[in-house]
Amino acid sequence: MGDIKKIGIIGSGTMGHGIAEVSALNSYDVVLIDISQEILDNAINKISSSLSKLIEKEKVNEVLKKIKTSTDYKDLRGCDLVIEAVPENYDIKVKLFKEVTNYLKNDTILATNTSTIPINDLAKETDRKDKFIGIHFMNPPILMPLVELILGKDTSNETLDKAIEFVKKIKKDYVIVKKDVPGFLVNRINTKTFLEAMIMLEEGFSKEDIDTMTRFRLGFPMGFIELLDYVGIDVVYNALNEMIKRGEKLFIPKTLEIMVKEGKIGSKVGVGFYNYPNKIFKKQLLVPKESMYKINPARIISVAANEAAWLISNEVATKEDIEKSMTLGMNWPYGPLHFADYYGLNNIINLLEKRYKETNYDLYKTEPYLVTISKNGLGIRSGKGFFEYFYSIENMGPVSYELVENYAIITIRRPNKLNALNEEVWRNIRIFLEKAENDKRISSVVLTGEGSSFCSGDDIEMMKNWTNSAIAKKWLDDLAWPLVNTMLNYTKPIIAAVKGYAFGGGMELTMLADIVISTENAIFSIPEAVIGAFPPIASPLGTYFTNKKIARYALTGDWLDAKEAENLGLVDIIVPEDQLDIAIFEITNKLAKMPPLSLKSVKNAINNSKSIFVSSLKNSLNELVILADSKDFAEGMRAFLEKRKPVYKGE
Repeated sequence: MGDIKKIGIIGSGTMGHGIAEVSALNSYDVVLIDISQEILDNAINKISSSLSKLIEKEKVNEVLKKIKTSTDYKDLRGCDLVIEAVPENYDIKVKLFKEVTNYLKNDTILATNTSTIPINDLAKETDRKDKFIGIHFMNPPILMPLVELILGKDTSNETLDKAIEFVKKIKKDYVIVKKDVPGFLVNRINTKTFLEAMIMLEEGFSKEDIDTMTRFRLGFPMGFIELLDYVGIDVVYNALNEMIKRGEKLFIPKTLEIMVKEGKIGSKVGVGFYNYPNKIFKKQLLVPKESMYKINPARIISVAANEAAWLISNEVATKEDIEKSMTLGMNWPYGPLHFADYYGLNNIINLLEKRYKETNYDLYKTEPYLVTISKNGLGIRSGKGFFEYFYSIENMGPVSYELVENYAIITIRRPNKLNALNEEVWRNIRIFLEKAENDKRISSVVLTGEGSSFCSGDDIEMMKNWTNSAIAKKWLDDLAWPLVNTMLNYTKPIIAAVKGYAFGGGMELTMLADIVISTENAIFSIPEAVIGAFPPIASPLGTYFTNKKIARYALTGDWLDAKEAENLGLVDIIVPEDQLDIAIFEITNKLAKMPPLSLKSVKNAINNSKSIFVSSLKNSLNELVILADSKDFAEGMRAFLEKRKPVYKGE
């Protein structure tokens, strides 16, 4: 088998003329075959138009000269590689192969661009099973950087080597699908994620929320519902049917059946889930919405990672090729296995098990290999999952410090005290913040609490020891102000991840953070006035952020739920409790991709704007020191500890 010099392509539709273009552009002589010259002329016009956007005009004709068009298979004589790219119909393809064989050299490689039909079924209908291979291009071939190489059971190593040589020469990367399974690799994972998106739609989530979640939370280039319109709803419908015929335990969502029956099959007909007035696909104008946080993106990742685990355990593809297939083939920011590691393998497995109990769909049946991997590590927060990550953890009394790849997590660890702030906590948070500040690997810091609460405020046991203002002033000078000042002047973004209680000092910490992510069940409060202690930080900070709207809560000690806190500007993002870790990853990941100098510049601007109320803040802290000598303060402390209503008599 000699070098590949001449390429034959049968079928001049979207895929066929795209493969012809990319082959000719990379110096191959091409024979493009179709059933009529009119169809071929149309294909050449499309190739010419595409080339004019890629290369200088004077070179367009040079490339076009390398493409010969024909309606006769005999012109395939002399081709070293022939790629079939006709419609996805088994009978059409088999008839084609039987006719084409008469004109091919004995050593010509015959390939199919099929995305659904079994390679082995097609290969057995040829006279060259050892020289038959799947070469599946992504759409559009001229732009997409990945090609799937699918092996039949009889495909020779020499055939694979020659296919790889061809793919490299046309400047594409590739993945190898070592076994002929329904959907191969990319479309096998795609099918599961499309199906999950349709389940979400039928559960009542809006198409806009699904698409904004996909774009702005997962970071995919297009929403799943948009993508269905782009690919063709009928195409996905047929692909599902093909996989079901081949034994896959899937099902056709009712919505897809209705859309196909009504002819609403996507942008190519002008209507699908969205409308396309000129039958031209155009991405929807979508912006991030609060409602997109109602949808758990781990649902998409869980079915994708579960499928990836099946592919690995059945030796269909390597984990590296799986990741490459979805990042290069579908423009995902990460492959499903990295996503699973980032979200936590325990979270992925728990979600799959929960969904399987609720629906009994095989889509959610947890792959044993996924569980096996999780036993060695739960992902990025343990340093190991499907892949290895930089991870370290350090405990200093009631505070821990985790370095997770490019961000740090500082956790208050007094869950039995609802993470109340004592002297050690005040001190150690500051020490760890300073450590993260000086670590160039770290782009952002997360502050959170262990267990069911973020931070319930200053520990009353600590405050009851303030028998005079001198003791309180020592706390202020040695612990409180140094931490507050550090956070006010911090050059890296600080994210507060809040669940449960954020009371008193805990709420104040969230105000000093740049971004606050709150679970739906979080409760915020400034209760100091109740115990006779003027709020030391929350009042000036709150007034600065909310233009006095915080006053009511500072004066009365009333609680705020997460939504009320968001309305006041104290919370940025609200998520269900099981999405807190995911939201942390989303924000830290976005920050890690920002230029460090840009982040620092924005932070400096934010910090400078706070300087106008720093003196007010220090005065408020001093108020607490003065109050430490008062009878009201002492009475408030006693009443709080005795769980009774305080009786204030004044000075």
